[in-house]
Order: sequence, then C-alpha cells, then structure tokens
Amino acid sequence: MNHARRPAAAAPARRARAVPPFAVVLVEAAALLLAPCPARADATTDCFPDRIASFLVGPVGAPPAFNTWEPGIVLGPPGNATPTSGSLAVMSLGRGGVITLEFTDSEIVDGPGADFIAFENPFFCTAPPLAASDPYSVFAEPGIVAVSADGVDFRTFPYDSTALSQVVSQCTDKSLLQRLVGLMGITPSFTGNYTVPDDPLAFDPAAPGGVSGHGGDAFDLATVGLTHARFVRITDPDLGISLPGSSEGLDLDAVVALHGRPLLGPGQVDSDGDGLSDDAERYLYLTDPTRADTDGDGAPDGEEVASCRSPLVASIDPYFLPVLDLEVLDPAATTLRWNFLGSGMLYDAIRGNTKALRSIGGIADLGVVTCLENDSTDLTTRGLADATSPLPGEAFFYLVRQSPAGTGMGYGFSSAHEPRLPASGDCR
Repeated sequence: MNHARRPAAAAPARRARAVPPFAVVLVEAAALLLAPCPARADATTDCFPDRIASFLVGPVGAPPAFNTWEPGIVLGPPGNATPTSGSLAVMSLGRGGVITLEFTDSEIVDGPGADFIAFENPFFCTAPPLAASDPYSVFAEPGIVAVSADGVDFRTFPYDSTALSQVVSQCTDKSLLQRLVGLMGITPSFTGNYTVPDDPLAFDPAAPGGVSGHGGDAFDLATVGLTHARFVRITDPDLGISLPGSSEGLDLDAVVALHGRPLLGPGQVDSDGDGLSDDAERYLYLTDPTRADTDGDGAPDGEEVASCRSPLVASIDPYFLPVLDLEVLDPAATTLRWNFLGSGMLYDAIRGNTKALRSIGGIADLGVVTCLENDSTDLTTRGLADATSPLPGEAFFYLVRQSPAGTGMGYGFSSAHEPRLPASGDCR
C-alpha cells in the first residue's frame, strides 16, 4: 500500500489479531486525529512518481539486485553524481528486468519540447570532452522506455534497434551513442538542475562534459502520440554488458516530469482552478488560493509544483516539498520502507499507539512513542523489524521523518493542520 504524497509519512496502523474491525484514524495522513473514521489527505504533489506499479527483477550474479530491498529510492530526485562517477542512489533492474512507475497525485502532460527525463547513472569512461569535436566514450546501460495514460495501453518510444544491438561493451563510443537517442541510460549525469532537459546531440560548452541540466535522457509525449501519461515503464534489454554482481542490468535513478499537472482528490476545493486544493495552498505551498499564478510568471501554481518548480518564485531551480510516503511490509514483524528525498539524507522511524492520539494546544499529540530506527541511512527498517504487537482492541501507527528533528516536514500534520509531535520517546 502506498498513498498519494502527503505532509507526513503515515503508514497503515497495525491491529492485534482476532480483534473486530474498528476505526483507525491514522491510516490517511491528514485525518483529524480524533475523527471517528479515516479521511483523505490534502495530497501534496511534485514531479516524481509516487509508487511502483509493478517490478519484475531480472537475474543478477549476486542476488538480490542492488537496492531492490529499498525500491523507494527511485521515487525521488536524482542522486548525487559527477560526469566521471555515476550516482549510487539507484536500483538495479537485473538482466532483462522491467519496472513500471506510477504518478498518482499528478500526471505528465505534453508541453513544448521534452516532457520528462529518465535518469540512469552513466558516466564518461574517458575525460569529459572540452569541445564538441573531442572524442569520448560513456559507460552506458541503455533502457527501453514506454508510457501509458491508463496503465494498459503502453506506447514505446522509438529507437534504433540495430544501434542498440551494437552496444557490446561497458564503454560506448561517441559515434554509437549519438545513434541511441530514444533510449534512456546514455547521457552522463551530474548534480545540477534536473528540471532542465539535455539534448544529447548538442554540446553545451558552459556545462561539465557538454551535458546541460542534470543530464539524463529527455522524452516528449508527442513522439508517441499521447497528451498525458501517468505510467512510465522501463525495460532492461539484457545486453550483458554490466559488471557481474548485484548491480547487473539498468541502474534506475529517477524519473522527473518537466511538464506536470496535479490531480485533485475527491471533495478537494480549488477556488482558483490552478490544480491545487485551497488547503494545500494555504498550509503547504503558502500560495494564494484565490490566485492561479501566485508568482506571476505565467504558469499556474499547480503546474509548477507538479513540475518541481516553486510556485512562489519565478525560477527554473528545482523545488519540491520533502514529503515521505510510508509503506508497511509483513505485519507479523513490521518492516517499514519509504521514498527517497535526496543524497545524504537521514531518517527517523517511530511507532505509537492510536489510543494516545489527541489534539491539544494547537498540536497533534502522538503520546508516548517508540523509536524504531534513529538516523537511518537507507530507506527501510530492514533488519530492525518491529515484532511487538498491540493489545486486543488497540492498534499501532508508524511514522517516518527526515532527520534531524526540525528539518523537512517533521512527522507531518493532522487534517486540522496541527503539527504531529510525540510527547516522549522520540528519536534523538
């Protein structure tokens, strides 16, 4: 289960066995903590996919495939990289692996030029070129990209299959790379503006190695005849060029929408028609719910946040709310996993009891909580499963925040827009 993005990481509550069903108020993140039943959150939105719709991992020499146990790593921004060293914030698909990513609180729309970028972790095998005429080669692991509006009818971006079959070594020469347009995993990336698409056939003398933006490979929905898409499917073509081990196959880093549109939930009020609910504008984005274009740059607020740009400042710099989506695996011994916020982040995970929840003094009091993992460097409590069960008639909830306390969105907010704060037991 993976919810739409929200101003907190709230997982399904875990109930004691053999207990009659009852209302659990923290299933949806923005539910009023004292409400008698769950309520839908005012979802936040950004330019990243929200869930993994399907994942078929291909074989690798040393299973499991790299980072497949923390798949949320592909549901956030690109990881840190340089032109000569690829990002390690990736998940390997294995030889012939296939993954489908879904946008749930927004969708990619066809706009002028490229509409989204897919990032792998290619890098220059040779020194980055200083001029367009310089020779070079790239450690490229091409991937086949398809998109769909409904998750059923997928349109594959065209590519030169003859050129793809000629990728037989770890380092692909410049002349062959230029014939691989239409595939992902061919353009080196580096830490930069990931909302600026790169043209692999155009050299940018002002950027490292001639790679503009953050690198990555850009795609235009018009190429496959779609006006919008919510699903992106990526397939490793099983070229057998990877180093043997756990990282064989395409190493997926991120998918970023350049032209996005938010999707409102049932009952959400949008007075100015910009795609953001009034509550999301007032309490999350701090935009004007009566003005569709708060910063006056010509783009509606909703389109800007769905494209990871600030609705408050006329800028192309990347922007998104640091919101965590949380999923519980194996309720018998609860293990949590969540999405990626960026390289070098740490996370705290806690457990609490729903009977302790209350609204008091302008805060959502979580009561006494238990710290399950303090300053986690990965996106899961793998190895620290919570074997404790609630007493009959009670239920546990789980939350994750960006660490240290005081950064990011904390543990989020109730639907009354009160910050969630533990009374004691918090991670330190």
